[in-house]
Amino acid sequence: MIRRWAQRFLQWFCHPDFYDEIAGDLEELYQRNLAEQGSRANWRYALQVAGLCRPSLMRPFTHYTLINPAMFKNYLKIGTRNLLRHKLFSLINVLGLALGLTAFLLINEYIVFEKSYDSAFTDAERIYRVTTVQVINGEQRSKDAMTYHPAPEALSRELPEVMTGTVTYKFGELVFRKGEALVKESGVISADSNYFRIFDWPIVEGTAGSMLKEPNSLVLTESKARYYFGNENPVGKTIEILGYFGREFKITGVIKDLPLNTHYKFDMIISDGSIKEIADDDAWSGFNYYGFVKLAPGTDPAHFDDKLVELSRKYIGENDPDRFVLFPVQDIHLKSDYIYEPEANSSEKTVAFMKVISLLILVIAWVNYINLTTARAVNRAREVGLRKVIGAYKLQLVGQFLTEALMVNFMAAFIAFFLAELLLPYFHQLIGYPILTHVWESAGFLTSLLVFFLIGTFVSGFYPAFVLSGFRPIAVLKGKFRSSRSGTLLRKGLVISQFVASIILIAGTAIVYKQLNYMRDQDLGIDTDYVVGYEMPNVSSDRKESFTQTYTSFKDRLTGHPGIVAAGASNHLPGGDQADISSHSGNIIIPGLTDVVTGTTFLMQGDEGFMEALGMELAAGRLFDTQNRNDSLAMLVNEAFLRKMNISDEQEILNKHLYFGDETSANKFEIIGVIKDFNRTSLKQNIEPTIFVTGGYPGNMVVKLNPANYQAGLDYLKTTWAEFFPDTPLSYYFLDDRFDRLYRQDKKFGQIFGTFAALAIFIAVLGLFGLSSFLSIQRSAEVGVRKVLGATVPNILGIFYKDYLVLLGIAAALSLPLIYLSMNAWLEGYAFRISFPWYVTALALTGVVLFALTIVGYQIMKVARLDPAKTLKYE
Repeated sequence: MIRRWAQRFLQWFCHPDFYDEIAGDLEELYQRNLAEQGSRANWRYALQVAGLCRPSLMRPFTHYTLINPAMFKNYLKIGTRNLLRHKLFSLINVLGLALGLTAFLLINEYIVFEKSYDSAFTDAERIYRVTTVQVINGEQRSKDAMTYHPAPEALSRELPEVMTGTVTYKFGELVFRKGEALVKESGVISADSNYFRIFDWPIVEGTAGSMLKEPNSLVLTESKARYYFGNENPVGKTIEILGYFGREFKITGVIKDLPLNTHYKFDMIISDGSIKEIADDDAWSGFNYYGFVKLAPGTDPAHFDDKLVELSRKYIGENDPDRFVLFPVQDIHLKSDYIYEPEANSSEKTVAFMKVISLLILVIAWVNYINLTTARAVNRAREVGLRKVIGAYKLQLVGQFLTEALMVNFMAAFIAFFLAELLLPYFHQLIGYPILTHVWESAGFLTSLLVFFLIGTFVSGFYPAFVLSGFRPIAVLKGKFRSSRSGTLLRKGLVISQFVASIILIAGTAIVYKQLNYMRDQDLGIDTDYVVGYEMPNVSSDRKESFTQTYTSFKDRLTGHPGIVAAGASNHLPGGDQADISSHSGNIIIPGLTDVVTGTTFLMQGDEGFMEALGMELAAGRLFDTQNRNDSLAMLVNEAFLRKMNISDEQEILNKHLYFGDETSANKFEIIGVIKDFNRTSLKQNIEPTIFVTGGYPGNMVVKLNPANYQAGLDYLKTTWAEFFPDTPLSYYFLDDRFDRLYRQDKKFGQIFGTFAALAIFIAVLGLFGLSSFLSIQRSAEVGVRKVLGATVPNILGIFYKDYLVLLGIAAALSLPLIYLSMNAWLEGYAFRISFPWYVTALALTGVVLFALTIVGYQIMKVARLDPAKTLKYE
């Protein structure tokens, strides 16, 4: 074998004038060496051939040049003529590739943006969030994004692997005074002086280490600084914060506005020392803070997991199930499954779906080009045959057809560039936020455009180029050329792939919208129609008792108006996210009924007016009674709580006492009723096991308006609020709108999925139209012969349809399991979900079949109606 390869190599590189003589001499030497050395002669022959590789003996290789300037000019000229001669097919190719590339590039920018969250910080890969996870019998239960206030400092002090730590607190709405106006701000956090050592946001004014050092210090973003102080330097000036604080804060720094791609957004930072009273009160008893640490270079948190367990036992408690767990900041946006996130995150699954759609769109566009180009092989066969007869080499023909592919892809890329810029505002509207200012300002976009232009040229042009350049001149020029079986099979395979993609996308879009409609139409278990919710003024602890009396008077005034049906207060309102509720993670027990149960139980404070306004229904027992003083130590539970405690009969829990801790605890409540389950948050989440108590500070309030005169009731609410709380502006919302906002991410995903799925299907239909048009024209002579022999138009349609029905059948068999596996996996992300709708898949399949047969039938009918005398005129 070694000798045979060497002979072939010699024949390839050796000049024809010298080859015969050199080959003969080498053969003589080989035979002599074979007799003397045996098999070693083969290797010696190969070495002798290698030694002859010198310029004086080599053949000229200029005729093997794939492209030289003169030839390239000719290729461009021929390619231009070919594109102009077949305008319809050229338009289909260019338009399909341009749309596919545009969609792919825009979706790719969205994916890159989603993956870029919290990666702008120095050494971002070493920044971790300190979270609190319940571990019971070695199994992780409740996973809380928050931690204890002293936790980050304790970790950085006791673990050499931790370089530094910082703790933050996210406020609700705070009221600021701007001149005579009152402004509610919701983007306010607190942080200690280590914050900017970990999160190095660009600083405009101030010093990183000192901005948050003193109590009553405030750092603003640039936009907030301009809002409150115009173009003046705000450092050293003060802003009054009303409500809980009731004092002025000194501006100590200004930072750049935060980008969108961070999971923890804010507009203002209050120094941690300003909330010392709250922090000291919580200490190691409540985890209501977001803590972060920065690890030493090369540190893996898994390597000191045992140390984290020891610290958890030391500070939280030996028998407490809570444990410190570090979670990478860069993974929070897409991979976190923790409760109490500062904002709703996206998911890896959503990004993966978008990546699949973008690739499908691009591949469908490439498939269109390959199909149309190879289908037109018969028309190009004579050209190839003549070129080969006059001396063209195969590589030169490959160069010609690759040049044509380059031209088509270049035009498509050129159009895609401007199309992406034109559609950018609509794309931003679709995804819900801006990710680019202009496409030409994004190095990533331009790089992707160039890379996929080159990949597209090679992928879409390589196979057609080798197919077209491989024709045998003798067969072609004798008129005996026919499309090869392998080429036909490939084309059918590519058509099947388009059908599969179309069926999957249509079914996927329908399933997404069906799930969204299901969530929107699902009975929540409460009545949110004409219910208004709003946050009550936030006051300091020494004013809460007097404020509760003010609330009672305010509520009584409201319920006396005919436009208001009911009003009540709660610490949390329905329609919030996972973070918008309190919880208890310690032990609870109902003596005589249950053992000690460990795990997260959720808590809501609400009075009887709150439950009446929302139409909560009782499964057993009674609601709170304001006239009954004993109800201050009573509680209600929901049905989900009974399931958690393994109680099947709601009657047996009535009048029993629940203890927080164990039976020796003085912290006990009498259970007076069971509330039917209702969805407090998104239907993506299970109904939480919840305990309801009464009394306490009324943090939020709901008002049920009378549908007959709800506007009068709303106006009365506004005027009464201004009378009772003149220092706090009223910000209200309807609860049904609040619930609707919970599904904003899901609706956005549905819109993106549906839009680009429709685009992919359009590109596939475009390609099928072009392919069926060309093939029907190519078979016009066959149709003419069949008509002469007596075939009717339906007979001809049936013959053509048979081929496509076989392809559609194969596509159906391939697509059905793919649809089930992918979409059922997506539906599993919802606690309340539809059953997999097989009929939707059947409708998608039927739709693709009808589309395909209509398009193919239209093209065939045009040919079938032609006069056979015209189609057979030159046969």
